[in-house]
Amino acid sequence: MTKQRKLKRNHQKRNFGLGHHPGFAAKVALTEAYGGDSHFYTRFTHHARFQNWLAWLSELDPPIRDLRNITKAHLVTYAEYLAKAVTAGAVEVAYAQNLISTVNTVMRAVRLDREIWLSPSDSVGKRSYVRTVLPMAPWEKVIEAVRLSEHKGNYRGAALILLWRAFGMRFREGALADLHRMKAEADRYRVVWVKEGTKGGFVSDDRRIPVESVQWQTLDYALHTISETGTCLVDTNSSLKEFLNRHAAPVRNVLKQVGIECPKDLRAENFIELYERESGQPAPLKQDGPFDRAADLNARQAVGHRVGHKRLTISSSYVGKRHRSDRAGEEVRE
Repeated sequence: MTKQRKLKRNHQKRNFGLGHHPGFAAKVALTEAYGGDSHFYTRFTHHARFQNWLAWLSELDPPIRDLRNITKAHLVTYAEYLAKAVTAGAVEVAYAQNLISTVNTVMRAVRLDREIWLSPSDSVGKRSYVRTVLPMAPWEKVIEAVRLSEHKGNYRGAALILLWRAFGMRFREGALADLHRMKAEADRYRVVWVKEGTKGGFVSDDRRIPVESVQWQTLDYALHTISETGTCLVDTNSSLKEFLNRHAAPVRNVLKQVGIECPKDLRAENFIELYERESGQPAPLKQDGPFDRAADLNARQAVGHRVGHKRLTISSSYVGKRHRSDRAGEEVRE
């Protein structure tokens, strides 16, 4: 059995001896906490969000540029600042919670204790997991985004956009999907399964995605962007980190250029189409009032399976929530 290395911190040195710059020290601490060869996207996301905290600290009087000097009082003040931004509508409560959560995570990794910690929901408010805004990611905009990515020479980024929209994949799922396996399944069954890069490693046989015209075209496009020896968009000669920086990160700006807020909107648009096809009625985001409750339930189950979650109620995060039953005037709870 391999003996786990016991981590230590030097309280006599700047940033606990992890580096001269607090941003670099945070990166080192996250690598130690998660391991240098795994959880790259988690580490990348926490480090990116942590820059907001460091920027805020640098604007204090006097500024704080040594992680040893941070106290819980600073985090409380930072949370109050974020709460005001949420109230003013400048920041979404979910993002504010994520910023607090990142400070908790990084400071624990830096200090090896929980001295600097706050409850995100108690600090900035509870988030809603119900989508209330239409994603606005029709195929016309998707194709425009693909063309822009191609113009920049980012063909794998373009393929990622198509996989998100056509199959409702997450980032890691689209990046790591075994395209040859999916093509073989499509040829044989006219259905594919999402198996690589899933959230929490959860793979469900119920997550069957029928392959129709756009899915065929997407698979064909994606296969033409990878090398002869590759199986996924993350080439055998590169890493997920390199793929994120070179191909995936630029895609966000491209999507915004065509009026698509974020990659998750591509997923949501896919699931809204599925809901409406399965239920025969508009998605909750598009219509309020009386509706066919049985059809709604069946469609939500279909979306839940397609999303790749164990909780079927997660469908509200993509298609919205019904506020009335099929009997006019009757309020219901989900």
